[in-house]
Amino acid sequence: MIILLGETPAAREISEYLQNRAIRFRRMSTWTDRDDLSVPSVILDLSHPSSVKFVSLSKFCEQTGIPYLRFERPETNIPKSSLISQAYSWEEALHRLNERISALYREKERQVKVFVTTGSYQLESIVHSSFAGMARFIVRVLPEGHLVQKCQDLGLHPRDILAMQGPFSKDINKALFKFYGADIVLTKDSGPAGGTDTKISAALELGLEILLIRKNIVGYGLTINNVSELISWIDKNIPKT
Repeated sequence: MIILLGETPAAREISEYLQNRAIRFRRMSTWTDRDDLSVPSVILDLSHPSSVKFVSLSKFCEQTGIPYLRFERPETNIPKSSLISQAYSWEEALHRLNERISALYREKERQVKVFVTTGSYQLESIVHSSFAGMARFIVRVLPEGHLVQKCQDLGLHPRDILAMQGPFSKDINKALFKFYGADIVLTKDSGPAGGTDTKISAALELGLEILLIRKNIVGYGLTINNVSELISWIDKNIPKT
């Protein structure tokens, strides 16, 4: 059994490819624990780039000898700016977000508007955080019903849910950030292909603070940087079932 992790566009593309090739697989949004995995023949990890769980997953695969492939887009060349803060884990991002929201809340004496472009990934930890009462979260997610429903179930107002398929140009990002009056842009480094560069340039032109979640480093397994390379690996190493 192949385990395919992730709800990213690349994960959906690989899912369709596996279905078309009649290759048996199980798709999961993220890895929780080793019991969920049973004994997979290979793990294709296309989960969120800022996920901290793939580090322990990598170690698990190393210990069990399960082939592990991690999909990673090339990192973005980040400009130097005092408006950009960087975090290397979700926990660190929440800590920094707490600091900046608290400071801006005291300064502006109103709710701080945070434009979230990390999708629905770990959205619960933001909405249910200790600083949530000081902020208004505008969340951009993929135009899929279950993701929009998830946002609504978490209590987000429909006006603050943007179901849109990216990547977007700098002008579109700039228009959205300006329309919602964003104070902070929370995003992840998904590379130029994911539009990270246009989000950053748009936010900087508007003078907005940016909290950028960078990638962790995986120690075990094969790292692949594009979908065609992963498809080529599948063709060579995974037979039809």
